Amino acid sequence: MKILIACDSFKDALSATEVCKAISDGILCTFPLSQIQQKPLADGGEGTLEALKLALNGTYQFVQTFDPLHRPIETSYLWIAEQKTAVIEMAKASGLELLLPEDRNVMQTSTFGTGILVKDALEQGAKKIFLTVGGSATNDVGMGMAKALGYEFLDEKGNKLEASGENVGKIAIINTERIDKRICQTEFYVATDVTNPLFGKNGAAYVYAPQKGASPEQVVALNHGLEHIHRLLKDTFSIDTQEIAGAGAGGGMGAGGICFLGGKIISAAQWVFETMALSSAIEQSDIVITGEGRIDIQSFQGKVLSEVLKYAKMYQKPIFGIAGQIQELDKLLEIPEMVYVSAIQTGPETLENSLKNCSELLVQKGKVIGKMLKMIQHG
Repeated sequence: MKILIACDSFKDALSATEVCKAISDGILCTFPLSQIQQKPLADGGEGTLEALKLALNGTYQFVQTFDPLHRPIETSYLWIAEQKTAVIEMAKASGLELLLPEDRNVMQTSTFGTGILVKDALEQGAKKIFLTVGGSATNDVGMGMAKALGYEFLDEKGNKLEASGENVGKIAIINTERIDKRICQTEFYVATDVTNPLFGKNGAAYVYAPQKGASPEQVVALNHGLEHIHRLLKDTFSIDTQEIAGAGAGGGMGAGGICFLGGKIISAAQWVFETMALSSAIEQSDIVITGEGRIDIQSFQGKVLSEVLKYAKMYQKPIFGIAGQIQELDKLLEIPEMVYVSAIQTGPETLENSLKNCSELLVQKGKVIGKMLKMIQHG
């Protein structure tokens, strides 16, 4: 039996790669003759580089850069030498996960560290750069990234502004005279499945800034800043970013990527799954095992598991679902392809213990599934 294990990460517990491996280890304990292929899933946010590294035959390029509060860090991006292509995960340098809850200050954070990664990729000779923009700690419209690439931002008096969320609304002039000319010789793609506009009630500030540390008053101020720079970007680059779905992604990095880099917004999930050849893997399998930290009916209307379901329907493949928590079970079982769905907990457990023992619990669940599938194969 050919089994495809295509799981997302279990948030705060295991990466997608670790989840797939634990389930596979369990299945092989009770069904050693099964043929297992693992496809860790990601949608452009945390874990994307790990998911794409093998598929693209890439290597990690390590760089000294800065976190959202401009503190020195070392991080990496994915470099595919044969294709002169870089995949940069914004969260690696400008991500919320890099900050303690008490350090989250979206008025002060910037994307300068992400700009350093882009600059390094240009120095490597990149001809194509994919920038994934999930999980950011910023609301600076890519101002910091642009600054690292030679853009200058001036206030009404001609003074240079430091990159930060609170300074977006103070920009009077965007100076493009000293930008890195290699930007114009490189294809840029901003990968996101967020469709929020730059500003407004569904924009970057109102929807995402509160989780990045903004107070209600600061959200209003940030939104005013986004509305202000929208007009400035339109005057400078002749692009109406408010009309582009996803311009508000990554604290406005969608808009920044379009204007400062000449980039194009693409669907992160679709791009990742096409790159990983997920469709082909599902077509060649007999059964698909998928999962994430919590599965409910929304899981199959969103970004990751919905793609698995789409291909499973296309090729009429049964799906087994595994999660830390299961909600709306009755509705899940109404999905024809969903033949089995189960949580990893075996009894009353605290969330803390479930997170701590997640790998072991997934192995145990894999053993159960392996035995089940072995019995099915042998009639």
